[in-house]
Amino acid sequence: MNTEPAEMTKRVRVGIGFSPELLRLERSRLLDYIKQINASDIDHVGVADHVSFRGGRGNDALSAMHYLAGLGIERELHAGVLILPLRHPTLVARQLLDLADIHEPGVVAGVGLGGDDVEEFTMLGMETKERGRRMDDALSVLLELLEAHQPIDRDGFYPTKGPGLERRDGRPVNVLVGGRVDKAHERAAQADGWLAAFSSASRFGAGAQRVQELNPLVISGYQAWYGVGDNGRTHADTQLRSFYGMEPAPFERYVPVGGADELAEHFAPYIDAGASLLNISPAGDMEQAIEEISTFAVAMNKP
Repeated sequence: MNTEPAEMTKRVRVGIGFSPELLRLERSRLLDYIKQINASDIDHVGVADHVSFRGGRGNDALSAMHYLAGLGIERELHAGVLILPLRHPTLVARQLLDLADIHEPGVVAGVGLGGDDVEEFTMLGMETKERGRRMDDALSVLLELLEAHQPIDRDGFYPTKGPGLERRDGRPVNVLVGGRVDKAHERAAQADGWLAAFSSASRFGAGAQRVQELNPLVISGYQAWYGVGDNGRTHADTQLRSFYGMEPAPFERYVPVGGADELAEHFAPYIDAGASLLNISPAGDMEQAIEEISTFAVAMNKP
């Protein structure tokens, strides 16, 4: 990230994810959760992103982040991850800079190339076989526009020519690149860090080591679903079926269930392998999830 690891005040920064269902709750209930988060030891709040997923479902991460900022969240806002090739990077940069101007706690943009549902690309007239090259072009333009207000002249899938983008308060927007393959590690080394999901601790560790070899200044993060409480496995399985339209059994080993102690047991190997940022998306009772994740965050950062 733009802040070097040595300057970070915490060894592990812990965030909570807001699912699309949570974001669509009535305003008063959502405000109650935000008040609880603002009083907790949770570092950031994350949102997912899909344009037209598994039959047309969607949740625009940039809109959701602006919505949460307007509701008074007093934590960093994270996208995890924004499907970057589906959008022109100039518009993405403008929205992120605007959000950073109004949201003092900070903004982190996790970005990825998507591909879980090919119709997300065909809905926008794109070929999925192009998504890797589109991701490279879009990431390069995005990073250049976020770096400084200066003229830009770029060709490729997203031609960008002009004076660049003015920023008002000058707050940085950190960019993490999601993905599990080697190419994702290379892209992450160009940005501020890497963000993984649905991975074993050993595989994550190998990726984190590779990213560090490419750029020692970047961080590595990990995000996972979390089944809350005694019925956590049922909650998590229901969420995986609903969100991804898939049977959860092959992915259960990546999803912790229970309370703060179980979170600590599950994530300890990832932290040992180099994770300095965690995004935890709960399935189940949100009030209990906030309490458990906050307790876990404190425990992970004891001297």
